[in-house]
Parts: sequence; structure tokens; C-alpha cells
Amino acid sequence: MKLPETASWRLLVAYVRPHRRALLLGGVLSLVGSLAGLAMPLLAKMVIDAFGEQRSLVGPVLGLTAAVLLGAAVGALGRYVLERMGEGVVFSARRSLVDRMLRLRVSEVDRLKPGDLLSRVTSDTTLLRAVFTDGVVETVSAVFMLVGAVVMMAIMDGLLLLITLAVLILVGSLVSLVMPRIRRASTQAQVAVGEMGAVLDRVLQAFRTVKASGAEDREIATVGAAAREARDR
Repeated sequence: MKLPETASWRLLVAYVRPHRRALLLGGVLSLVGSLAGLAMPLLAKMVIDAFGEQRSLVGPVLGLTAAVLLGAAVGALGRYVLERMGEGVVFSARRSLVDRMLRLRVSEVDRLKPGDLLSRVTSDTTLLRAVFTDGVVETVSAVFMLVGAVVMMAIMDGLLLLITLAVLILVGSLVSLVMPRIRRASTQAQVAVGEMGAVLDRVLQAFRTVKASGAEDREIATVGAAAREARDR
């Protein structure tokens, strides 16, 4: 059964709540790294201006080098913190799912597909890491980067700012049309992978019967059809 949008977000927040400090720390470090990258064009402009005016390049070059190294180091540290936090979220989700599955009634387990349950615990839970590392945190950083870039372009070149804003509006309109379809397709792909796992699990549980009846080709075709459906999704 598909959860409502608000219920899904509440469930995600419940998973990440024990790791909120790591999420905040990783987000701040990633933002600092992004801001260092945002300062690089201005520092590069200072180097070019100093070269054109025959001034010393030591200060501007050292500033640009420091920004590059600082941005790389802080960004890498933030990424490490977020990835570690993401693995913690996945671990918590897997433990919670396993706890619920093993406490189900036998009749409920018989009704469900074991392969689909295995897919939920293994592949589906890994998506939680992407949601918080590449989704939430990267989105917040991107908003700050966008505001900073717009301000910089307004200072440096008004025409460049107008062109960039026009492109952003166009791309944003296209994304708003495409992303809901991509989200639905991703959900259907995960369901298809679960179905494939359920079919393969059924075949492996009845492996002796399949071999004794010479039904290998038929079962291979069945699993292949499920894999093809997952590919198409």
C-alpha cells in the first residue's frame, strides 16, 4: 500500500532523527565547500586583473590556491560525514524492517512474496541514503549556491545575469514537468525489481522440483520476463 506524501516524509524524518547532528554537520561542511567554490571565479578575476595591471600575482594566486584546497578538503569531509550518516540511516531502517517482518503472523508471510520482502530490506533501503545525501542536503546547498551565483553575476555582468535567469526559468519549467514522471517511473522500477526477486526466490525454493521436471527453460524464461519488465521500467 502506498503511503500518503505527508506520511512518507514523517517516516523519513523518524529514520533520520537519531542522526540529525551528523546531518547538520555534513550539510554545513558541504555548504562551506560549495561557498569556497563559489568564490573561485572572483579570485580568478583578481589574478587576471593583477596580471593585466602588472601587479604582483603572489597574493591573488595564493588566495585562489587556498580557496581550491579549502573547498576540496571541507567538501570531502562533509561528503564523508553525510555518507557515514546515510549508512547509519540504512542500518536503522533495515533493523526496523527485519524486526517487523519476523514478528508477522505466518498467514501474513504466506500471503506476501519472500523475494519482494528481501528486495525491500536490501535494495530499497539503500535509497534512503541517496534521499538525505544527494537529495535534501544537496538541494539546500544548491539553493544557497544559486543565490550566491546570481548575486555575483549581478555584480560582474548584468547581461550574463539576464541570460542565466532566462535559462534557469526554462530549465525549471522543464524539470517541473519531467520530475513527477521520473518519480513514478522510479517507483515502478523498484516494484518490478521486487517482483523479479519474488519470482527467482520461488524458483530457488522449488529448485529440486524444477530440475526433476526439466522445467529449467520455462523458469529461465519466466525470470527473464520479470528482468525485462524491470529493465523497461
